[in-house]
Amino acid sequence: MRMRFENAREIEVGAVNGLVIIEGWENGYAEVSYVPHGEVDVEVEQKGSRLIIKEKPKKKFLNLLRESGWAEINLKVPKSAVVNARNVNGELKARGVRFREVTTVNGEIHLEDCEAEKLSTVNGEITAHLSVAGPLKASTVNGELEITIEELEGDVEASCVNGDIVLRLTDFCDARIETKKANGDVEFVGIDPDEPVIGTGEFTVKVSTVNGDVRVELI
Repeated sequence: MRMRFENAREIEVGAVNGLVIIEGWENGYAEVSYVPHGEVDVEVEQKGSRLIIKEKPKKKFLNLLRESGWAEINLKVPKSAVVNARNVNGELKARGVRFREVTTVNGEIHLEDCEAEKLSTVNGEITAHLSVAGPLKASTVNGELEITIEELEGDVEASCVNGDIVLRLTDFCDARIETKKANGDVEFVGIDPDEPVIGTGEFTVKVSTVNGDVRVELI
C-alpha cells in the first residue's frame, strides 16, 4: 500500500517489532508505504501539517503477551520536514532526514547524511553520519555509539554505558573536546590529547563512557 500526503511538515513514526526506513527527498509531499508480515495494523493519519504513522502488532487470543506480526514501513519525506521516530524491538534506517529525536529499544539506529537533536537506544547500537550537528545528545545503553559529524552548529553530548564510543569530526567542527571514562581507555587520533581542540573550539563536545572505550578522530 502506498499513500501520498501533502503539506506534511512534522512527521511522527512509532513502530513495534518492525523495520522503519526513512528517506529525505526534494518533493514537497510525503509518501508512506508498508509491507505487513503476519497480523499487524499500520495506522496513518494526517492532522493539519502533522503526519502520524503507528505500527500495531495484533495480540493473539488467550496469549496477550505474544505479538504476532510486524511491518516494513518505508517513508519518503520532504527534506525540510522534521521527524520524530521510535521503534521497539526493531531497526531504524534513514538517509537525508532531519530528525528531532530517534529512539529505539532492543534495536539499532543507522543514519546517513542526516541531522538530529537527540539519538538514544537501549540494547542496541547507533551508527550515524550527520551532515550538521548541534545541539545534539546521543546515548546508548548496552551498545556501541559511532558518530561522524561534518559540521557543528552547537554543543554535543555523547554517552555510553557498557559500550564503546567512536566520534569522528572534520576540520569544519570548531570543537573543544572533553572526555570522561570509567573502566575504559581514551584515544585521540589527529588531535592533541593535551589540548583537544579543533578550529576555534567554539562548541563543547562532551564524550563519556562507563565500561567502554572512547576514540575521537579528526578526519
